[in-house]
Amino acid sequence: MEPPTRPSHVDLKAPPSFPDDSAMSSRLRRIDRHLGTVEQIVLVSILAIVVLTAAGHAILDRLIDYQIPFKDRVIRGGTFAIAMLGGAFATHQTRHLAMDLISRRLSPRARLFLKVALALFTIGIVTLLVRAGLHTITVEETVPHEDTFITPLKIAWLIPIGGILIITHTVLHTLIDLDYIARRKTPPERMRSGH
Repeated sequence: MEPPTRPSHVDLKAPPSFPDDSAMSSRLRRIDRHLGTVEQIVLVSILAIVVLTAAGHAILDRLIDYQIPFKDRVIRGGTFAIAMLGGAFATHQTRHLAMDLISRRLSPRARLFLKVALALFTIGIVTLLVRAGLHTITVEETVPHEDTFITPLKIAWLIPIGGILIITHTVLHTLIDLDYIARRKTPPERMRSGH
């Protein structure tokens, strides 16, 4: 007995399709996807810079006893940038840690309403984060800094930038969900892990 074969016309690398999307939802998903692609490119670039700087420092320190003077700033700033932009990218991917003890007991339509309510709560909390980041920027502007490329002021700017990206993805996803609610449709859901 031969094992079943996959049909040759199935493209496993194709992006997920949403046949029930309206024209508006389709445009919003496209915007969200393009923004997520840019975030992914920036994240990989920053990660490469941090890893190469740390590895280069370790090799140079071991071989010729040379310390890269800007290593600490690159690693600290890069790690913080990865954290903020990674949060935005996780929002784009809808891969945040979720506790679905309540939602798994609800119908798909009720889950959609709960998702919208949680998105509004998220937007409120992240707005507070953005305000705190802007306050940090005003404080950092009054403090004199070394004339270097990576300063605490530039790192502080990552807080509102990351927060605004998180809010943007959340708003885009919420508008898509509201479109489905208005059209009385249920959007396809990601597979749940059961954890």
